[in-house]
Amino acid sequence: MIVYGDHKRPKNARQLQEAAIEMAQGLDRLPCGIRRHAALVGLFVSVSELVQGLADADFKARGVDTNSPSQRQGARLLVGLAAEVARSWRNGFAVDGGIDPRLLQMLAGLDCKAEVLTGSAEGYAHYALYPESYLGAARISGLDANTCVIGIRSIGLGLAAVVAAAIGAPAPISVRPIGHPFDRCLNADPRLVAAWRNEPSARFAVVDEGPGLSGSSVHAVVAWLRRQGIGTDRIHLFPSHSGDPGAEASPEVRETWVRCRKHVAMTFERTFPESSQSPTLRDWVAEAVGSPKLRLTEISGGAWRPLHYIDEKRWPPSTRGTERRKFLASAGQDRWLVKFVGLGETGLRKTQAAKMLHQAGFGPHVIGFCHGFLVERWADGTTMDQLPLSRQGLITAFTRYLVWRATNLRTCEAGASLLALAEMAVHNASEALGESRAARLRTWFSKHTPTEVLERAEIDGRLHPWEFLVGSDGTLIKTDAVDHCRGHDLIGCQPIEWDIAGACVEYDLSEAEAATLIGGMGSRIETGLIDYFKPCYLAFQLGLWSMAAQSENGREKARLEETANRYAAGLTRFLGKARGG
Repeated sequence: MIVYGDHKRPKNARQLQEAAIEMAQGLDRLPCGIRRHAALVGLFVSVSELVQGLADADFKARGVDTNSPSQRQGARLLVGLAAEVARSWRNGFAVDGGIDPRLLQMLAGLDCKAEVLTGSAEGYAHYALYPESYLGAARISGLDANTCVIGIRSIGLGLAAVVAAAIGAPAPISVRPIGHPFDRCLNADPRLVAAWRNEPSARFAVVDEGPGLSGSSVHAVVAWLRRQGIGTDRIHLFPSHSGDPGAEASPEVRETWVRCRKHVAMTFERTFPESSQSPTLRDWVAEAVGSPKLRLTEISGGAWRPLHYIDEKRWPPSTRGTERRKFLASAGQDRWLVKFVGLGETGLRKTQAAKMLHQAGFGPHVIGFCHGFLVERWADGTTMDQLPLSRQGLITAFTRYLVWRATNLRTCEAGASLLALAEMAVHNASEALGESRAARLRTWFSKHTPTEVLERAEIDGRLHPWEFLVGSDGTLIKTDAVDHCRGHDLIGCQPIEWDIAGACVEYDLSEAEAATLIGGMGSRIETGLIDYFKPCYLAFQLGLWSMAAQSENGREKARLEETANRYAAGLTRFLGKARGG
């Protein structure tokens, strides 16, 4: 099934550099504490994205990975910033003032004439992966300055700088695995490791956020090192989790994973443990809400459902493996939702969107942003699958909500193209429904492809009834409305017609109801695009819930499979009507 995607955006490197310089200069105005530390990490993340983008541009121009002077300069800058992060972290955030002026000079000295492709790193944006966790892993690894640290771009370059700073090693080199996502390879100059290859005591640290579905990126680096005559016993891996590579891993990848020594980046809890003398998440949130006697309860991975449902049999499905980390904070009768939304600029942008949603009456009250976590007042109400609105009330509420998103959350960010969406839909239909129905869908797309629509919005992407709370006055509150257009999936930012198509599917709107909704949106709505998106939406949801079911068992698996089957049935009905028409 095709579900995941990676949306890179071309950006002017000079503008990214200027924004980073402004962020660095802003540190001077922040007192010691979690806000300054978070801003410092945000700076590190932003500069990491810039430096990896420049390295990728270098790779594109040369056709091979080398350690060019510009790449060496960028890597040294990242190691210096990583050392600043380490100093703040080790001192319990009791560091104030700006960064070392020499680092600011290095940042200003980067050659930023090129346009670069950049995007939010998945771990920093979605999975509560903190650079600080690699400091801890490196410190207990036993490695020292006699280590060649290799970062896998994109996120691996910055993380490799963290490892190098922690063990006192030279600035890292970086590589970009290429090829099929499940069978990556390297095109790298052997001189990258020439100075280390014939030094028997030298070690090699390969740093990335994986392994993912296949683990092929890490394997590609290890295989390349072996071809340079470097034994597996000298190769150390720094992954972000202790699990094995996923279902698409080859036997060779699994062998690599078994044979190489691994130093797993610590979990969030171990990076900021309650037993530490440094402030922890509980302390950050307590400061934000103004209540020192605060209790945190994790409600990630579907554990939020008992808070809204008395009967477990009525629980909605949950993609537990990809849900954001979230906690319920409580102090007396007061409660807050604490949800990971991303480090640095990613989290700040989502926090601003959450504030706008609240001001418009669609979202909970926003309290603050704490080093990756959005803090909102806990919203009371009953989920809409348990307390449905009248059909007229539903259409009225959705019209108001989607008009607001289309008007106020416009964006130039591109999600999947119409062609990519169609290819996803045909592929998923083939896997779930068979090649004959997939061929029918392919033919349908060939006859109904609209002109590409460029005006996109930060779509909601999840209009399922369990995502909405119905207040005592009948108003709707969207509990999760800032993440899905920037998730780790294929869809991304789309025209608002995607959400209209989603509403038609999720609530089985009649032609008259759909016409009322579309009419309320204004004349800018393209009905042909809504029709095009319907099978895409059905196929995406089919893939999403089918893949989630693969990693579950028991009642949870049955719940996910039932949901996937509902979308499969919807796609089958669509194809039946399409053939009849």
